[in-house]
Amino acid sequence: MAIKGEILKKTLISKDVYHYIDEENSIDYISKEIFKKVDEEIHYPRGFDSQHKYKTIRKFIYKGFKGNLPVGVVKSFKLGYGFTKTLNPFAFYINDNFHIEEVIIENEGITKLDKKNRKLFLSEKDLEYLNKSFSEIYKKNKGEISLSLQIGLNKLFPRNFKAPEKTYVENDLASSIAKWGNSIDEFSDADKSAIQDLFDKLSLSTDFLSTDSLAKTKEIVDSKYIQKTLKKFDEIYSLKSNADNLEQKWQEFLRDNSWVLSTIFAQPVILHKREAYVGGKTLDNTNGKYNDFLLKNLSDNVSFLEIKTHKTKLTENIAYRGDDVFGASKDLSGSVAQVLNQRDNFQKEFYNLKGKNKTKENFETFNSKCIVLIGNLNDLSEQQRYSFEIQRNNYKDAEIITFDELKEKIQSLQYLLNQK
Repeated sequence: MAIKGEILKKTLISKDVYHYIDEENSIDYISKEIFKKVDEEIHYPRGFDSQHKYKTIRKFIYKGFKGNLPVGVVKSFKLGYGFTKTLNPFAFYINDNFHIEEVIIENEGITKLDKKNRKLFLSEKDLEYLNKSFSEIYKKNKGEISLSLQIGLNKLFPRNFKAPEKTYVENDLASSIAKWGNSIDEFSDADKSAIQDLFDKLSLSTDFLSTDSLAKTKEIVDSKYIQKTLKKFDEIYSLKSNADNLEQKWQEFLRDNSWVLSTIFAQPVILHKREAYVGGKTLDNTNGKYNDFLLKNLSDNVSFLEIKTHKTKLTENIAYRGDDVFGASKDLSGSVAQVLNQRDNFQKEFYNLKGKNKTKENFETFNSKCIVLIGNLNDLSEQQRYSFEIQRNNYKDAEIITFDELKEKIQSLQYLLNQK
């Protein structure tokens, strides 16, 4: 009886060599090799007609699998060695475009394309990813074909076939997300609304969203929010001119991102009032004092924040003595005097102001803190910074924070979130 099939042709010290033999049609070619001293197996892909399965791929080499080959490849000669039908689009594409001759698949290996030597290296993990991706597409297409068939039959033969129920096609969402380019601009308003509705519904099920996954989602959202805040900070920070509206831009930034104010203090604070009246009117109802920001902590104790700009000078340009003693700038000394004056007026008229508070919001003044947000340390020379540090550390009742220090505080918060 004529032999037809894969048989062990040679047994060598290093390997067993298998051939496909069809005596009736005079066919005899090597089909696979299994090595004995190393964990390696080589397949030679052929089609059902005994011709080469691929245009240029001649070998599939498997390393580190101990005979248990991974998903995505054919394990039986009867089906034709090489990639499974699911991965045919991938196989034909790399074959046609890169003329690959060898595919090397290794357990815990690397993935790379060696175009010069016409070799494709795949790790088992990446092969599983490819197989899963294409499997989901085939399942989706199968589901869509079935649904289209039911709709068509109902339209042609309404008496014999019912209209299909509105059902979700499995893997449709996974396939769509796989095409997403990670830009929110790709989604329409309807898409965004649907995603939000879906998330809200899934949030009701504790089986889907665990405490850990929710915490991780919050960390991502927080990090993105801080990143967006830093982007806006940098837009204003990059402005070169100390124009009249620059101070207003910083005030609006802090108003819109009032959580940033908590990074200045060692405790949580909220923005209580912007441009709050702090007293100081004369008998003719003039010279009223208004503070940039009036802040309040959890104990209802208020603090006073005076805001200048990052371009405001911290020291004089010309040394007062020698070349290393610089006096405080007029804007700095004036801002400190102004915020201290505001606190003094507020404390003197505290009970009067509290009594006239129509909203009945609680606020107190327990040795209230005064802060001036001003200037930029990086604009100072080494000698100027030395003089500035001596002066600001000797201000008893006012704390001075620079804009670059504020930015660093925000960046530190983002760093901590990312590390976590």
